[in-house]
Amino acid sequence: MSAPATPTAPSPASRAALPWRVAPPLLSTALVYTAAGVLGTLLPLRFSALGLTPGLIGLLATAEALGFLAGCLHAHRLIAPVGLERAYAAFAGMKAVLILALHFAASVPALALIRFGIGLNAAGLAVIVESWLNALVSNEQRGRLLTLYVLIVGLTFGAGQLMGENLDVRGPELVILAGIITTLALVPMAAIDVRAPRLPHEVELRILKALRTSPVSVLACALNGLILTAFTTAGPLFGERIGFAQREIIVLMACVSLGGLVLQWPIGYLSDKIDRLYALIGLGAGTLAVALALATVDRHTPFLVLALLFAAFGGLAESLYAVGVAHANDRADSADYVALSSTLLFVWSAGAAVGPAVGSLVMELLRPSAFFGYASVLTLAFTLFAIWRLTRRRLERPLETREEFLAYPQTSPAIYEWLPYHREPPPAAPAPAPEETGH
Repeated sequence: MSAPATPTAPSPASRAALPWRVAPPLLSTALVYTAAGVLGTLLPLRFSALGLTPGLIGLLATAEALGFLAGCLHAHRLIAPVGLERAYAAFAGMKAVLILALHFAASVPALALIRFGIGLNAAGLAVIVESWLNALVSNEQRGRLLTLYVLIVGLTFGAGQLMGENLDVRGPELVILAGIITTLALVPMAAIDVRAPRLPHEVELRILKALRTSPVSVLACALNGLILTAFTTAGPLFGERIGFAQREIIVLMACVSLGGLVLQWPIGYLSDKIDRLYALIGLGAGTLAVALALATVDRHTPFLVLALLFAAFGGLAESLYAVGVAHANDRADSADYVALSSTLLFVWSAGAAVGPAVGSLVMELLRPSAFFGYASVLTLAFTLFAIWRLTRRRLERPLETREEFLAYPQTSPAIYEWLPYHREPPPAAPAPAPEETGH
């Protein structure tokens, strides 16, 4: 394998201040994810208080994940006829209405339909904002903007979680607060003073090519969806069933979000220095160890220890996705980066659709800690497969180029157009006209 390339030092342009034009879409993103955070931990508790079983609660989360997946694949069809500005207003307005409708839905099918719509509109909002941000900065500034965007998404989601500390999960306050904040996200985008960029294009999926390029990366992204995304639903139910109060559950789930946000960068930095396959094996082993430890906790476990375990679980499992995408891009041609990364997002989305239903059902049929048994089995299988791939690769010794690690949120395929080192291939030069010959 070729030696890792030394990351390129940032140019002066990349260190220049970001233009103020990026403030409106970033503020809108902050409001959208604050509202999502308000719902993130409390919706499972609300449904549990209304008498739904963990299996049904997991199916409702699956409905939202399927809506998100549909939005990622088909949002461009909804945006193209009306343009980005009107489409953003429609997506934000519909998402706010659907959030408010959660209070009035009286049946599981109605709740599932509403959550499907919430997921679809969330994907549409992300596609539009990320397309806009991509057009507002130079190529040299995209890495810095991406870091800021990831921080805003993670911090505001966590802040939204903490806002729900004193909300009554049975009452209307929860959905009213989330609906108001989502509606406010319209205001910054209405004030944007720059022309909309080109419309997003159809997502190009290359599942088989992704598997040929890096099967370990495909499985890492799927594993992230199967266990960490599932834990956003199963985690609050786990805390409730072992006897924690609402405030304690919210703090623990905020630790998961904070761990996922903070640990990505040091883990990504380390993955720049070593073979990323070693990094993925280490992440698998670390996630397995934490899941096994969480399977043994109960109400008498010191809260600080539990908070640290939740943060470690979030940080290690979240990094599986980011390092998996980086490892796949290391092994791909630069012209394939966007399609490959979008395919990995699709794989993550599929895992996120399956994980909540399966993980919550395991909790319902066995016991609360059984979720971590489910996570342990999947993580052990991934780690063993990655080790097997390492032994195979030592025989094959493929060439591998290295790019500097970047943390990407699982928001929409448009985020991968931000790749600072990605360049569209130049158009082919026209063939010279044939010389005319006399007859």
